[in-house]
Amino acid sequence: MNKSISPAMQEQLARQRRDQLLLKISNDKRLPSLGTAITEVIKIVSTGDESVNKLAKFILSDVSLTKDILNLANSVSYRKSQGSSVTTISKAIFILGFDVVKTSALSILMLECFSEKYKNLYIELTRSLCASIIARQCVNRSSYPDAEEASIAALFKNIGQVLIAAQDPDLYEEIMKPVRDGTDNLHQASVNQIGCSLTHFGSLILHQWNIPDSITQAAGVLPFGQIRKTKHRSEWIKQVAAFSADAAEIIMRNTQFSRDKADDIDFSDEKFTSELMHRYGTALELEAEVLADWLSSAIVETQELVQKLGIGVSATDLEQQPVGPAPGLQHDASSLDDLLMVSDPVSVALQVAHHPSGKPVNARELLLAGVMEMTQTISSGQFKLNDLVLQFLEILHGSLGFQFITASLKDLKTESYIARISLGQDWFRKQKSFQFSAKEENDLFHLALKNNADLMIGETGSTRISQLRPGWHLAHFPEARSLMVLPLIVNGKPIGLIYADRNCEAPEGVPPDETSLIKTMKAQLIAVMSR
Repeated sequence: MNKSISPAMQEQLARQRRDQLLLKISNDKRLPSLGTAITEVIKIVSTGDESVNKLAKFILSDVSLTKDILNLANSVSYRKSQGSSVTTISKAIFILGFDVVKTSALSILMLECFSEKYKNLYIELTRSLCASIIARQCVNRSSYPDAEEASIAALFKNIGQVLIAAQDPDLYEEIMKPVRDGTDNLHQASVNQIGCSLTHFGSLILHQWNIPDSITQAAGVLPFGQIRKTKHRSEWIKQVAAFSADAAEIIMRNTQFSRDKADDIDFSDEKFTSELMHRYGTALELEAEVLADWLSSAIVETQELVQKLGIGVSATDLEQQPVGPAPGLQHDASSLDDLLMVSDPVSVALQVAHHPSGKPVNARELLLAGVMEMTQTISSGQFKLNDLVLQFLEILHGSLGFQFITASLKDLKTESYIARISLGQDWFRKQKSFQFSAKEENDLFHLALKNNADLMIGETGSTRISQLRPGWHLAHFPEARSLMVLPLIVNGKPIGLIYADRNCEAPEGVPPDETSLIKTMKAQLIAVMSR
């Protein structure tokens, strides 16, 4: 700011600059959709037992996001205890953990919204990731319901810096330069430039995006000095978000995250933990030794995410210049070739040829990987039945190139079969339409259930098949040109079926080796249902 003008004029100019930046952000067509996506993920987190299924569906609705999450799950450090590749999002959530996938998905969505990638943007995104990882340590020890909100609040604690770094790199530099020089603190430097603190600016953005108030308020400012312990969940979340941001700042101040490796810091030294212990020790019941472990593990996990999401900076990125799209987030096919791990089935799936129907040419290999994934999930014992059903659907959806797939289960009250879990194109509308009476009729669905016959129909246009399609299916699924029906018979009684279809004919069919693998996975599912 020009020091020759009066303080009142400086304040007015700062506010004008802030308002112009807010207008620029609100007019950026990419950002409202980001706000909507963030809100959707936050809602998913609070849906209890259904959260894993809903998060998997959300990710699968975005092809690019799906690729990036699978790429992360197949990284060496996450996969080292598994031995085999990860080819489904449900398995990725199982391996990485719900919170890691949630945080990574939110970070990827933010990156996708910015066409130019600046060094300072990467720094701020790294800071966000690091804060969220630290918050998760607090969440793991908490008895509060929906404590996961704390890790989301921590992720967006510095959203003001993220957006300024992305939208106006010069302004970001003007704010940060006096802080780096030691001539001003961050609060005053931001007030001088935009007429408010960066925290307040961030809250204006979150309000603009209609982010739930619980997150917006949790990303606010705490009083100065030592923080007291609270019995209120909302205040605890706010304390965790602030603590995590301050802890991330200490890490960022002493660690250089790069595309190669992060610095190795010994955080057992009190100079790193004394400030945090003094301010938050009592409120969050921290122990210096545990805190040091948290900081060290946060560096390892942050570095892993930095590498896989492509937001690390190298030693040559010292100038404020675009450093190009994140390696893990480029969307054109040619740019993906160098990034895919071609020895892994998941990578082969991303670049393999497809039949005209959409079915991958290497369907057998993908189904075999699916059998291994389901076997590992079942043997772990750490799953819910809905999670296993979703995993089965996801394997079939990706391996056979179906556009829509659903698990339809018998409802005893209404005496009908109703779609319960679905994936694919326009799945929400189609799921509502997929229901039919359980009373026996002479159509392909009831015949399949009565005879426990797995149906693989490559062409629905033939006279014989058309005659067997019931009216409700012809009316609501007229575009289905090839389909699959897998009855679910438990202890001799039909309890439902798996249905999938494509908008194209599939003359290539399903050869015996692929059919055998599908039946193996179906048998695994039924065995679990029979327990």
